[in-house]
Amino acid sequence: MKAKQVFPSLSPDDDRQTMAAWDRFLRSGELPANAIRNLIEHSWWRCHSAGVDPERFKAPDSLPEAGLRALHFRYRDLIEASVPIMAQARDFLSESGTIMILTDPTGIILETEGDPATRDTATGIRLAVGANWNELSVGTNAIGTALTVGEPVQVHASEHFCEGIKPWTCSATVVRDPSNGEVLGVLDVSGLRGTFNRHSLALVVAAAGRIEGRLAGREMELRQRLLESGLGRLSRVASGGLIFFDRKGRFIKADARAGLSLSAMGIKFDLKADTRVDAFNADNSLNGDKAELPDGLRAEWTEKVVERGEYLGTVIVLPEPFRRGVGQRAAHVVGASTEARTQSGTCLDRIIGTSELLLQAVDKAKFLAEVDVPVLLQGETGVGKEVFARAIHEGGRRRSGPFVALNCGGLPRDILASELFGYVDGAFSGARRSGMVGKIEAANGGTLFLDEIGEMPFDLQPYLLRVVEGGEVYPLGDSKPRRVQFRLVVATNRDLRAEIAAGRFRMDLFYRISVTSLSIPALRDRKQDITALVEHFSNEVTRRHGVSMKQFDFEVLAAFERYAWPGNVRELRNVVEGMVLMARGEVLTLEDLPVELSTAHFQPTSVGPSGAASGSATTLEAVESDAIRAAVLSCRGNLTRVAQELRISKSTLYLKIKKYGLEQILPEARHG
Repeated sequence: MKAKQVFPSLSPDDDRQTMAAWDRFLRSGELPANAIRNLIEHSWWRCHSAGVDPERFKAPDSLPEAGLRALHFRYRDLIEASVPIMAQARDFLSESGTIMILTDPTGIILETEGDPATRDTATGIRLAVGANWNELSVGTNAIGTALTVGEPVQVHASEHFCEGIKPWTCSATVVRDPSNGEVLGVLDVSGLRGTFNRHSLALVVAAAGRIEGRLAGREMELRQRLLESGLGRLSRVASGGLIFFDRKGRFIKADARAGLSLSAMGIKFDLKADTRVDAFNADNSLNGDKAELPDGLRAEWTEKVVERGEYLGTVIVLPEPFRRGVGQRAAHVVGASTEARTQSGTCLDRIIGTSELLLQAVDKAKFLAEVDVPVLLQGETGVGKEVFARAIHEGGRRRSGPFVALNCGGLPRDILASELFGYVDGAFSGARRSGMVGKIEAANGGTLFLDEIGEMPFDLQPYLLRVVEGGEVYPLGDSKPRRVQFRLVVATNRDLRAEIAAGRFRMDLFYRISVTSLSIPALRDRKQDITALVEHFSNEVTRRHGVSMKQFDFEVLAAFERYAWPGNVRELRNVVEGMVLMARGEVLTLEDLPVELSTAHFQPTSVGPSGAASGSATTLEAVESDAIRAAVLSCRGNLTRVAQELRISKSTLYLKIKKYGLEQILPEARHG
């Protein structure tokens, strides 16, 4: 976005100059040099070439009621996402004497909100629901011109091409589909020329970002429901693979067998993020359009997924290619476990843990990886935000591009600016002669991960916003922009809404970087994963440093699960690494805990017969003895199963059995 093309001049002289240029343009088809902005000049030429009547005083007739109803239904998702956002701007609109307008991608107005008096006045030029405001209908205007150029636009007074629209001022930006970037419509703020406010453009840009965020959230919810419902019903089906399409006919997921089955059957079908099947698009079928399936796919393999009366999408259940009756559809089993998951090659599948909170975060990250929109990762320090960021990159469309990470915290303002935007030769004293490529430009074609985004200095935030919105970066000391395309993933352990309220973070930037968000759980909220993490980190240290394998005592693991872990997974890794490297014996006990982990953190809290908590070692040993006794009996003396259930090694289990004198229950357990 080029600011000089966005903001019109308000001086009376400039307005008169624009009117004079318009009169000359209509008479001779010529424009004086630099009389109007390039954006307006290009629009006037388009209108002139298309034969738009410059004396038009209003938009063409509105759609009939039946056509408008059909349009409302077709764009129901956009309307549902937009109406609450428009309602939140009602007070500003009423106070400023303006109205907010939502259109479809052709410029037909779907909804309006704002000052009642202005809405009444707007009907005089048919700036109302059902009217078409693209450039070919009403000439240069913010709605139509924004649709044409695909970026934020502000058109004021005499800059309009048609005479009857010149008393108005308008600001607009396109609303895009977060999943594929297609234009869904336009959000506009309009009023009589006296209501002009440059902040109106910032308002519509921020509001459009929030609408896109709501659309992304809704789409993510529907896709998750589709995958859960489809996998739950079909996971036990004998099939050659499953391929999922959303309700718009867009490919979203395929399991590991699908590609092999298609290849074995000689079916050429791309399993790519941009693949669409019109036959699965609900809007096409509602409009009576009949689309054919891609070559090789059969109708009997398709299954529409409907949940609580809502169409979620379509699943192709491929037959097993080497089985008889390959053309026959496999029988569906209703009520199958929803725990079955499609396979992915990203490091998300290597994230350790089975707690429900972690699995939910991993599932959401797998979906977000396929939606090429900014992602905000939220979580405490040390939870693994960069691991999730890398996994989202690996699972996305830009996986073949670079993954570039930058921590915005702790860097002085000037160094952060240099690291982020880069600089050219001579940009400042001490700069490298050859200049430096910034992290933004280095991430071109890939993913840029900005950690601790909440610590970015306030005065740098507008420059990042310009890059995100316009796709251009200006290295320090350079007057020429460089085009960049990248996936943005940011992370923070701060409450950015609180930072906005405190005046430390820009609201417009927040809405651009938080189109989708993902919360990563703290380690204390998924303590059942600690034992698996300890084993992983221990094995990792053993391989890396060539030390002998160590066993962690049951008491140590129990203590770990009682500790709060303020540093989360990062702190656990450091503790395990230190204990393994410094240990003298083969079994690590409470005596091997590092000094900084005060024993006060590990006081046992078992409940005795009186109900009071006790912290004595005797009570802890009694609890441990009872746990082992119960496990031995429940596993009928199978010590391998006992060790697995207690999450300790068999060697530690033997020591505990001997310590507590439990040998006598083993024959009883085996025969019980």
